[in-house]
Amino acid sequence: MRIIKEKEVEKNINLQKAFELIEKSYLDYSAGRTVAAVTTSMEVNDGMFYSFPAFIKGKSFFISKQASDFRNNKKYNLPSVHPYILVFNSKTGILESIIEGRLFAAVRTSLSSAIGVKHFSKQPKKIAILGSGVQGEFHAKIFSELFNSIKEIAVYSPTKSHRDNLVKKLNKTIKRVKVVASLTAKEAVNNADVVVCATSSKTPVFEDQDLKKQVLIIGVGAMKNDQEIPTQTIKEAIIIVDTEKNIDKYDELTKPMQEGYKLKIKGEIGRAVLQKIKLNNQKIVFKHHGLPVTDAALAETLINK
Repeated sequence: MRIIKEKEVEKNINLQKAFELIEKSYLDYSAGRTVAAVTTSMEVNDGMFYSFPAFIKGKSFFISKQASDFRNNKKYNLPSVHPYILVFNSKTGILESIIEGRLFAAVRTSLSSAIGVKHFSKQPKKIAILGSGVQGEFHAKIFSELFNSIKEIAVYSPTKSHRDNLVKKLNKTIKRVKVVASLTAKEAVNNADVVVCATSSKTPVFEDQDLKKQVLIIGVGAMKNDQEIPTQTIKEAIIIVDTEKNIDKYDELTKPMQEGYKLKIKGEIGRAVLQKIKLNNQKIVFKHHGLPVTDAALAETLINK
């Protein structure tokens, strides 16, 4: 059995190929060409443990992502989330590889967000990144590589040292795009074509009034009991999700519905792409949190390598 470490993940992922495979996995999922069992979870002391299995039909392997989410790890100076990708032979069921998943998850999530940018944002010039962790870092890196139209990336975190450190790090690796630290969320989202929310905040991280009328908001951080995107934005926007099965897990969506608001949920991104729905000239929210079939798609680039 092979253990694929984070350094191998970073070295061997072909971003363009992975981008194509993840986009296709969304299409396969909405077209019924995948098998994805119900996610299981359990509480462990002050944390949560999750299991996400998935199989793209016709592939030589299937995967199960195992992830722990312990928010109190911050006081131990440890990451909150620890994911691992288990890769099984689809003919024999034998476990063949284990992929260290933290960097893997950051790449997968960023590429998934990039599918939303490709289809729902016309030639974006300014990107706002709200959040200074690994997700914020990789969204900035991957977006700048995939979209030549981007001229500026504005980073905001309420902790000054965190946002300054991330901007300094990004400016060492991103040469073509201007990366700046914003003093406020309002400054970051001002005139932004795409706003990425990559935090674990329990309260909205920006105000709806500060957005452009035509903007794509991507929410990747919030799950149960979290809310990165304001209710006002959710009420007004066209909403696209990774999977309709997860809508009840996104409190950003369920809370407004419980309050009596009728949301404009257009459905899954795979179906929207298959049906060639055009949503470029309005406020759009793409809410996703890691569809397991996208893990299987990204794993394919590593296994084949």
